[in-house]
Amino acid sequence: MQENDFSVEFFESISAAPLAAAIHGRCFMPGWSESDFVSTLSIPGTVLEVLSLANAPVAIALYRQVTDEAEILTLGTLPAHRRNGIAGQLLENGFNYLRHNNATCLFLEVGTDNIPALRLYRSNGFVETGRRPNYYNHGTGYEDALMMKRLL
Repeated sequence: MQENDFSVEFFESISAAPLAAAIHGRCFMPGWSESDFVSTLSIPGTVLEVLSLANAPVAIALYRQVTDEAEILTLGTLPAHRRNGIAGQLLENGFNYLRHNNATCLFLEVGTDNIPALRLYRSNGFVETGRRPNYYNHGTGYEDALMMKRLL
C-alpha cells in the first residue's frame, strides 16, 4: 500500500458515530453500537481515526487522551483488507496525531488469544506491562487481556 493510496480523517464529535458503528460491526462480533460510539465520543479527549482506500472507509481506531497519556479503546480493519499493512498505517497516523497533541505514551489492552493483534502491536513498538485475568467475556469463556504500552 502506497501512502497516496489512502486518506485519513480524525473526528472528535458524535457525528462520526454511525460510520464508526458500521465499520466496527463488520470487524467484530458483536461490534459496538452507534450509541456506544456516541457515549464514547462525547467524552473530552476522545478521537476517532478513519482510514479510507479509494474514498471507502476500511479501518478505524478510537483513542482517548488525558494530559500526556493516550489509550487505544478499539482498533479494527475490515476483514477483506487485513494483512495489507493498513492497521500499521492506521497506528502510524494515530501516533503522529497524538504526538502533535502532546501525548508521550500510548496504552492498550488486547486479548492473549488475539495473535494477529499481538503481532501488530509488538511490531509497532508496544511492550507488555501487565495482565488482566479473565478480562474478556466471550460468552463461551473468558480470556486474559495483556496491557501494553508504547512511548511516542
